[in-house]
Amino acid sequence: MELGLEDKVAVVTGASRGIGREIAMAFAREGARVAALARTEEDLRQTVEMMESEGGGRGRHLARPCDVTDPDEISSAMESVIHFSKGRIDILVNNAGGRQNFARLDRLDIEEWRRAVESNLSSVFYVSRAAVPWMMARGRSSIVNVASIAGPVGFARIGAYTAAKAGVIALTKVMAVEWAEFGIRANAVAPGWTESPMNYELRTDPSNRDLFEEIRDQTLLKRFGVPSEIADAVLFLAGSTAGYITGETLLVDGGWLAV
Repeated sequence: MELGLEDKVAVVTGASRGIGREIAMAFAREGARVAALARTEEDLRQTVEMMESEGGGRGRHLARPCDVTDPDEISSAMESVIHFSKGRIDILVNNAGGRQNFARLDRLDIEEWRRAVESNLSSVFYVSRAAVPWMMARGRSSIVNVASIAGPVGFARIGAYTAAKAGVIALTKVMAVEWAEFGIRANAVAPGWTESPMNYELRTDPSNRDLFEEIRDQTLLKRFGVPSEIADAVLFLAGSTAGYITGETLLVDGGWLAV
């Protein structure tokens, strides 16, 4: 399937590891130029080195350290992106986020709430606001926000994360409505249980074995997903084959929500 991503400029946040790294790598393999943003500079540079080895050689991709919860840092990072891309942003993938420490809502620390909402929801607004003027100028561009199956489900003890991801789904719809006249499509991908650094202990610690097997067995496909399967969904929504899709959330959960 031809996705039409050759020589497109894609900005990917949270690209230093896990799902974000795989998304960046997938765009590079399709011939896109990738501006990779994340807080962890060393891991981010490794991502770009990996992209360069598979997707076009040195200088084709950009590593730009950035805290996506800081609007000032985002503005500075976007200036670097625009210099790198000569004024182009065709695709924005808001993937950055973080997990929440477990706590019932009435016992949830206020700062933990703020941190979870800032990293998982506000960051999507901040980055999109900074990038969208350049996308409006391009027309026929695409935003893909990485939400979660936690968005449409009331997961206990991760209420801040769940509320933030539900907000990402709602925000995606608003983006689609408000920016359609500028040729911008906005969609979301909601991953289910996926192998990533965020749940490494759940999958590998023997003390978590019963919980891991319970979650796995609740999934129709009886396994966790892998980052490349999430990346494939992001590329589909970003590419030309999804040109008539906007305002939607694509569940990539192995059938977990079908039960």
